[in-house]
Amino acid sequence: MTKKIAMSCAILASLMFQGCTNTVKYDDTPASKTVQKEVDADTISNNATAMLDAMLLDPEVQKATKSSRPKLAVFGLINFTYDKLDLAAINGQLMNELNKANRFRFSDQEDMSAESEKWKDSLYQLFEDPASGQSLATAVAADYLLVGEISNVIRTQPKQKKVFYRLSLKLLDQSNGETIWREQRELLKSEKNIVYGI
Repeated sequence: MTKKIAMSCAILASLMFQGCTNTVKYDDTPASKTVQKEVDADTISNNATAMLDAMLLDPEVQKATKSSRPKLAVFGLINFTYDKLDLAAINGQLMNELNKANRFRFSDQEDMSAESEKWKDSLYQLFEDPASGQSLATAVAADYLLVGEISNVIRTQPKQKKVFYRLSLKLLDQSNGETIWREQRELLKSEKNIVYGI
């Protein structure tokens, strides 16, 4: 098991494409959960792990894993910011939690690495387009795909500007392309008073 976890983490590390797309969203609708504190690697990791725990408790996920251990393809979090984030460590932690839960089998690591490489220039499409996620899951003979993102969200008020990290995870069903579980959280990254519209 230790070897399996180590190999899984190594594969996840190879999937991290830091800062390949800078996605900034101007959004007036906050996520249901917002963490109002300084963001560091531990904050991101703790929130991602909590989201994964919520996934494992979700009724649809429990139903899917009740009588068998379906095969899961883990792409992990994608960095859609220019910030240097240690997503290899964060995704490694997610993989460790999934191993401990023992609710899924995992796609072949070499197949997953090879297929993921094909998407390195189309990461936004992979995250946003269900058909793309379904295609990746099919290619590695997985029943489900776990994929997520970290992006920047900017909200402005007449006298204040706030920037958040938006942290999202979703579980996609390979058989129909539907998302059976999804959660997002926002972590306050910075805020400042606006002077003359700046």
